[in-house]
Amino acid sequence: MHTLGITENMLEPSRTTFHGIVPGLSCSPMGKVRFDVLFGGLDNCLVENILFEVVDLDNPYHALLGRPALGKLMASSHTAYTKMKISAPNGVITVVGNYKVSLDTASAGSCLAESVVIAEEKKRIQTAVVLAQSSQLNLAALSSPLGGMAFKPPKETNDIVMDPSYPERTICIVSGLSEA
Repeated sequence: MHTLGITENMLEPSRTTFHGIVPGLSCSPMGKVRFDVLFGGLDNCLVENILFEVVDLDNPYHALLGRPALGKLMASSHTAYTKMKISAPNGVITVVGNYKVSLDTASAGSCLAESVVIAEEKKRIQTAVVLAQSSQLNLAALSSPLGGMAFKPPKETNDIVMDPSYPERTICIVSGLSEA
């Protein structure tokens, strides 16, 4: 943004939210800015005024052309060939990408996304630990020596043999219930 000479006071407010840049997280832009973009060369060029959403992310991409820009340009893109074709006054302009740079950028973006997701998961785990510790303090009197919750049956119980072949196998029921 600063390399292009765009300052923060040049940004207009934006109501856009990006989803999917980082899996599971959303991102709101700092603002939006409109400027002219030149496609092609001296013999065949096209200048279009395009609206860009400015996002403060550590991302390998410098600019992304979204659906509104591609629609305005009437562009035809092919992801596998990293090419985009645009109609211009003197014929078709072909914008060619670099496959290796594309792979490197995708890899860097994947690493960024992974680190952000891991950081978010760590926050959730820390929150869960704090909640567990606070609830454990409140329930300390009820816990068993092994750390789980201890079962406290009512005082009046009866042991019932379920199978006469195995008299040591019993269940404990509250007194006063029928055996049937």
